[in-house]
Amino acid sequence: MRHLFSIFTVLIIVGFASSCKNTHAYDKYVKELDSLKVVLQQSVDNFKTVDSAACMQAYSKQYTYSLFIDSHLKDTVTKVVAENLQNFHSVKKGLHDYVELRSTWLADANVSITQLQALSHDLKNGSVNEDEAIEFINEEKKQAEKIIEELKINTETIRKHLDVFNQSLPVCEDLIKQLNSGILPELVNPKTK
Repeated sequence: MRHLFSIFTVLIIVGFASSCKNTHAYDKYVKELDSLKVVLQQSVDNFKTVDSAACMQAYSKQYTYSLFIDSHLKDTVTKVVAENLQNFHSVKKGLHDYVELRSTWLADANVSITQLQALSHDLKNGSVNEDEAIEFINEEKKQAEKIIEELKINTETIRKHLDVFNQSLPVCEDLIKQLNSGILPELVNPKTK
């Protein structure tokens, strides 16, 4: 009877140890994924500090004023005006990309955050196949790191474009007023997607 009790105790300990193995084997990865999720959320928060309404307004002005200038400017302009026009035109693609892709960038980030949370939860619960766990971890880390870098670059880029736009805007508006009896054209909301 004592021998049977010892065997039973050993089986319980082995069973407990093997069940703990699955939940604690990935503690390092769980911490890494949780940290990565925090960094990704911070990147999203930083990206959201860019005023999207101001970007849409800038894009609308850039689009409208460029169309007007292209169709009405027939004479040569001073070097200062030409440089400002060039700068004004140079931000077109960046503003367009931001307006068109902002929601996609944020959606990708939110999907990645959800994936990181789910994988971390699954690793904690031991519900991930050992053979697939490392592959899943590496995939999610790679995707999250890519999104973090994209958000960082896109945040910096749109801020630079807004600075260039705002610096060149007064000269462009003055030019338009000279060409249009002191009146700025009504803004057009360009179509996106």
